[in-house]
Amino acid sequence: MHEAAGLCKCIRLAQAPRPGPCAARKRPPPGTSCPRSPSPKPVPEARPMQIDLAQHLGSLLHGHVGLIRRADGVQPVRLPAGERRLHDPFTRWMAAMTAGIRLRLVTDSPWLRLSTTQHQAYLIRPGQWPARYELFVDGQPAGRFVARGGAQRAPEGPLIGDPEAELDLGGWSPGTRRIELWFPQGATVALRRIAIADGARLEPWPDPRPVIVFHGSSITHGVEVESGSGSWPSVAAGLAGAQAVNLGWAGSCLMSGLAARIVRDRPADRIVLELGINVWGEGLLKERTFADAAHAMLAIIREGHPDTPVTVVSPIFSPSREACGEAGGLSLQRMRAILAGVVADRVAIGDRRIAALSGLDLLGPSEARSLPDGLHPNLAAYRRIGARFHAAVLAAPDAGPPAAPPGA
Repeated sequence: MHEAAGLCKCIRLAQAPRPGPCAARKRPPPGTSCPRSPSPKPVPEARPMQIDLAQHLGSLLHGHVGLIRRADGVQPVRLPAGERRLHDPFTRWMAAMTAGIRLRLVTDSPWLRLSTTQHQAYLIRPGQWPARYELFVDGQPAGRFVARGGAQRAPEGPLIGDPEAELDLGGWSPGTRRIELWFPQGATVALRRIAIADGARLEPWPDPRPVIVFHGSSITHGVEVESGSGSWPSVAAGLAGAQAVNLGWAGSCLMSGLAARIVRDRPADRIVLELGINVWGEGLLKERTFADAAHAMLAIIREGHPDTPVTVVSPIFSPSREACGEAGGLSLQRMRAILAGVVADRVAIGDRRIAALSGLDLLGPSEARSLPDGLHPNLAAYRRIGARFHAAVLAAPDAGPPAAPPGA
């Protein structure tokens, strides 16, 4: 849904007061006086223009699945807004984080201001993970920024701080520019206001690039990465000239039918499923149920994407989980074998657009030092995983539709 033609017409400006009849004169002519009027208070850049979020936000945002309209703003989420009650509370929280969500617009305003309600997640201590916005101007990196304000919250802890936050971007020279702003990976963000300079123009910047939908665990989510473009899905898609829709849900890739339905219903030129690691803990799936869940997930996705290329990625290396499961569950070694078998079975019954990729091809035993906690890659390793996935899958001759032209 692109509303470029209508957006500029629908914006309502808060105009600055018009100057009085003598305002342009240094002093009134002899024998005359200016009519008295209140002196306007100085307002930087005149008065800002505010965007009608309820009407236009959907055409400005990319990478989200749904929009929740709250009293404190409009919140983009990575699950259908009307179905969020169907998911458990932890999954709802992870899917509400703005990983991979981007604001794309074209404007001639010299500045851009976002007023938000922001909750940054942490597990061990406040400030554990970055809450950085990443800005690109005309396709070039223009810095990472932290909003003023915002609260911190642990999964079951109290809210720490004031959720209201402000992000000011600008100092730009006159002229029209294309803005892409990546939201934080590990925060929930509700937009209260988007403002630009009085009289400036703003319209959506459509993204014509092919779409790759990724679903997976925290490794796909990338809560720890420094900014949205540093997750491995973003790196891989960027190298392929495509756009990533990141449906990585930290701790919540449970190989579920609900997740499969979301992937099924998303427009996609390619689908990538990183499966297994989140069902290792507590032995959530055993030998029979693991294979059945994988088959069911793929069958649901194929209902909406019968011919879309699908890549099933098994777990990357994790030293303590390789040879043993937990609570009678599967080891990572066994998960990789089962997922390879599931894909082989589907090929045998006629699915020629599915392939398996071992997670060890993305990060293997020789790189154990790149896993600070024995599970999650460091920042450089996330980028290597993205580059390796691109080389192994997206750069192949049959990788899918051609990339969009440069500058798209």
